[in-house]
Amino acid sequence: MPQSLSRRVAATLLASAAAAAAVVPATAQPVGGAGFDPASSVAPIVKVPRPWYAPRFVVEGRMRDAVPQFESLPGLNFKAYSFARADGHYGGIYLWTDLAAARAWFAPAWFERVRRERGAEGQVRLFEVPLVLDNTPGGTSARTSARGGAAAVATLVEIPVPPGVGRAALLQGFRDALPTYRKVPGLLRKYFILSDAGRFGGIYLWQDEASARAWHDQAWQDRVAARYGQPATVEWFDTPILQPGRGAEQALPEAVLVQAR
Repeated sequence: MPQSLSRRVAATLLASAAAAAAVVPATAQPVGGAGFDPASSVAPIVKVPRPWYAPRFVVEGRMRDAVPQFESLPGLNFKAYSFARADGHYGGIYLWTDLAAARAWFAPAWFERVRRERGAEGQVRLFEVPLVLDNTPGGTSARTSARGGAAAVATLVEIPVPPGVGRAALLQGFRDALPTYRKVPGLLRKYFILSDAGRFGGIYLWQDEASARAWHDQAWQDRVAARYGQPATVEWFDTPILQPGRGAEQALPEAVLVQAR
């Protein structure tokens, strides 16, 4: 089926599903973050099930159409539009200046709108980000992957916090690791993260998959397991569109951002 016809068919089906979902009461998810430090930034990872009848290129087209909506959104420092490899769900990896900004966007009305317009429940996982490393001088720029070209990817790494290790030690460990991550080839950004579930790790944004796989190799897995006593879990995301915030109200606190120069 030609892409133009497939796009029209998928759009029609998406509209029908949204109309059907609109008659069902929406259930808002709690966003969480009650234990986060107010000085930290926040990284929600959003996933929405992709309808079976909507080809990926149709969803990606909708993502491109949505870019202007997020250009000047107060408190949004960065968004990577994403497709989760594990299940094909689409969404985004956001970085907000603080928890209040994230909660203002992911309010009950957001969940209701997603259900009404997309015909599915939105899923939001929230991570505290006390430290951000941007390895691009001047900041990681906007990027849209050409069809068939090398695309940016993201990885979410989570590790259970070892017994007896407190927040202060984790934060110091993040700081101590900065010189290492400044030298990792192909690493655009890293968000050092803490979760409500007693886990820590990072959200990595890579210029391409080859760079990510060179870092997350078996030697890395073995090193993590030996150091922390448990293996890391790694989730992979395709991120065809990268969108940095441009306004002063979207800048990260100086205490959070470490910027390459």
